[in-house]
Amino acid sequence: MPEGKKILVTGATGQIAGPIAENFAQNNEVWCAARFSNPARRAELEAMGIKTCMWDMGSGDFSTMPDDFTHVVHSALNVDPGYDTSITNNAEAVALLMQHCGKAEAFLHVSSFAVYSKHQDHPHHAYAETDALGGYAPYLPAYPVIKLASEATARATARMLDLPTTIARMNTGFSWTGHGGMPVRFYRMLAEGKPVPAPIDFDNICSPISGTDIGDQAHLLLEVASVPATIVNWAGDEPVSDPEMCAHIAELTGVEAKFARGEFHFDGTISDNTRREQLIGKCSLRWKDGVRDTFARLGIISA
Repeated sequence: MPEGKKILVTGATGQIAGPIAENFAQNNEVWCAARFSNPARRAELEAMGIKTCMWDMGSGDFSTMPDDFTHVVHSALNVDPGYDTSITNNAEAVALLMQHCGKAEAFLHVSSFAVYSKHQDHPHHAYAETDALGGYAPYLPAYPVIKLASEATARATARMLDLPTTIARMNTGFSWTGHGGMPVRFYRMLAEGKPVPAPIDFDNICSPISGTDIGDQAHLLLEVASVPATIVNWAGDEPVSDPEMCAHIAELTGVEAKFARGEFHFDGTISDNTRREQLIGKCSLRWKDGVRDTFARLGIISA
């Protein structure tokens, strides 16, 4: 883990960048840039000694933000239903942020598995970095477009600025910050007596990674940053189906795991982690231990 560095983390109000900011803050000067629509989260970060600054991604205004960071983790997202506005707020923002932080030693851009072209006939295909791109997110069509555009922007800007960069494609991240991610959302549904939606003819499967591993692995992903950019999947080691996840949630909390099968479209995908393991190794937590740890931190179960 880096020590004594000056690190910028964007989007630390969410479930991905939150654990990263908290992890780095143990031994470094950390700044978090966001819109901070939740003032309570901003207060939590500042109570940890983290410095915060307001930042509107699409504005191009960096007047609140220093430019002498040694490392940058960019996870902020601002999706608008309009494609053009979303590209401005995300893809253009990546280039402007990299330009502002061009003196950094390394830049980590958090992307998504939504960039992959969906294998419709093979719902349990394990996606590798060499798989075809095209994008798939039926719940928000603009999302894969801006993720692909943002990756292209990060790749080009890394070369123009000679800024070592890693583009990490997040699978399904969960933690004790933000909305928590899949297991937390499933728990809240089940605790309210609501069934979890499920496809009729197959189980949705993904490769979930816990906040602990997200925080621990962020510094390793910065260490492998390069020009041209390093591109790598970011996911947990184990494929997990929604029924498996809900059964474990029921075991931990006592809620009843219920499902409503129907014509639902899911973007759950399995990750081929060969490249990530070659670059930075395996995860430290099994998925069940990660869920238990997250629920304990949230006070859902006792520690």
